[in-house]
Amino acid sequence: MGDVQALRTSRWFHTAAVIIAALLMAGVWFLWRIFVATAPGQQLEQVAFDGADYGRTHLWVFGQPLLEAVSAVYVVVALAVTVIITLFRRRWSLAVQVIVLIGGANVSTQVIKHLLLDRPDFGIPWNYGNSLPSGHTTVAASASMALLIAVPRRFRPIVALLGAVYTATMGVSTLVGNWHRASDVVAGVLVAGAWCALVSAFPGRTARDQHEVHSAPWTIAAVAMLAVAAVAFGAVTVWLYGDAAAAIWAGDTATDQLERRAYVGSVAGVVTVSSLVFALLLVLRQTTMRALKPVTAPVR
Repeated sequence: MGDVQALRTSRWFHTAAVIIAALLMAGVWFLWRIFVATAPGQQLEQVAFDGADYGRTHLWVFGQPLLEAVSAVYVVVALAVTVIITLFRRRWSLAVQVIVLIGGANVSTQVIKHLLLDRPDFGIPWNYGNSLPSGHTTVAASASMALLIAVPRRFRPIVALLGAVYTATMGVSTLVGNWHRASDVVAGVLVAGAWCALVSAFPGRTARDQHEVHSAPWTIAAVAMLAVAAVAFGAVTVWLYGDAAAAIWAGDTATDQLERRAYVGSVAGVVTVSSLVFALLLVLRQTTMRALKPVTAPVR
């Protein structure tokens, strides 16, 4: 009976993974609808975009090399490394998941950006067409999530922590360099997260953890650290970005101080979403991939 209950629980988590994937993609549309398809949304993000000038002097020294390193070659290398890890472990289904995750996330980002969504012209400066989701952020997030998929169960907590930091750093770098707006970056994280959740919903025979590893304490610790980061940076986002949003919606004139507050708030928002998504994916991956004991018929 216990084995049957474990199988039912596992199937519930797989269903939850599909639902989470759908919700994350819905979040992409929501970001576009609020921050791109409305004049106040575009104006708010333009205020934060202009505020990036105050942080570029020192931070761009670090952000520029990071952004320039991300290219088609980077995607190929990231894919090759993670696939090699899965093949070395003789986990063929994991290799398929990695390929689907990286390929699906990056292709869908380009399709969404160039074919599905547009950017209405409300007279806001720097309108070069739709830039949501951010391709650089999608690349960074999908590569980090692919590694989360490829490594053994006991290493996933540390990979989730490092992946959240790396993804947030890449996203913030695009803000520092005025390459993207905050909604673009957050959407890139959500697209990659949706594909990671989706592939986790369909584990192949060799994708599951083959042995039950006692990783709960490390998983709980990693999720707790990501949750603390999300709460802390989320509070900053609500305080600063929310204050800027209220000012814009009230029709106030953008000042230097308002631009700085909006910019710092948008940076905090990127860190918040990255932390939340990786915490969610870590829990999802650990639950959907756990080893299952064979279900045996009762002895009569």
